[in-house]
Amino acid sequence: MSDLLQAHPVATLLIDGQGTIVEANQAAEALFNRARAALIDRPAGSVIIWREGEGLSRMLAEPGKSVWAYSVELSIHADSNLFADIALGPINPAGGWRVMAIHPVPKGGRMPFRRPGSAARSAGAAAAMLAHEIKNPLSGIRGAAQLLGKGSDANASALSRLICGEVDRIAGLIDSMQGFTRDQALSRTSINIYPAIGQSRGIAAQGFANGARFIEEFDPSLPRVLGNHDALVQILINLIKNACEAASDISKLQIRIATAYRHGLSWDAGDGRGHQPLPVEIMVADNGPGVPDHLVDALFDPFVTGKKDGQGLGLALVDKLVRDMGGVVQHDRTAGWTRFRLHLPVAVDPPAESNE
Repeated sequence: MSDLLQAHPVATLLIDGQGTIVEANQAAEALFNRARAALIDRPAGSVIIWREGEGLSRMLAEPGKSVWAYSVELSIHADSNLFADIALGPINPAGGWRVMAIHPVPKGGRMPFRRPGSAARSAGAAAAMLAHEIKNPLSGIRGAAQLLGKGSDANASALSRLICGEVDRIAGLIDSMQGFTRDQALSRTSINIYPAIGQSRGIAAQGFANGARFIEEFDPSLPRVLGNHDALVQILINLIKNACEAASDISKLQIRIATAYRHGLSWDAGDGRGHQPLPVEIMVADNGPGVPDHLVDALFDPFVTGKKDGQGLGLALVDKLVRDMGGVVQHDRTAGWTRFRLHLPVAVDPPAESNE
């Protein structure tokens, strides 16, 4: 076991049933800047300190399960913090022994599950009120422009089309803002993800993604998820549209949509429920230029965009809708491919009624 740990290139710890570190490899010594002798025989919680909450103790409280935590901010030694992905898996379930791998990631390299605070909610409510007040006069402006265009004057008709086009553009922007600021709970039911995937791809292929090559890699055995069909369609359309708008040549763009079941994947949203399993993954990937490095940390924040005419609301809405469905969205880029991964909960079928 010791030789296997030492050969592992990722910082790895062996933890016994009492939560004590009993072995550490060389990568862990380098990560924590401590010799092996200073790591073993110490409680894991005194070495791996989460900056927020009690995530490690929750992970260790589930000895028989494999658990992942992404983009966790850790304090590893004095005046030194880092972000890391953590994988914890059982190697001796009866004795409660686990092996933990800690892989440092750039801040924002993976997007953590974010919870908007009261300030964000207040700003959202104000934006929703403003959007409502703006949309009221827009309908009147559009109606007046249509009347103007009914005349025989060619210039008037052109002006009418220009006004109507701009009104529709502004109305579309406001619809996006209202979707982002909407605070009521999303209705969630048991859904099959594949009709939503097919619908979103069909809409995209007939419009903004016309000319792009779609690649599908589906797991046909996936269970139904607890979600919202319309929200999932909107999420996937936004991700596909984001890839198309970033591409310089749509005919060379490849968009991969893949599904998979990730055994053991769970997530702690910090809402007191502990780790919730999110095993169903939908991935939308593209071979476009990717997200500029300076925007990665704020990728899912509203009004953040690297596109000249972008509004910066598409990915913010994706993040919100995925969270509303009880899931999480992640971003990464490797080997020339940008990937957005949606992790969603499985729908639990109600117990069968007894006839007794």
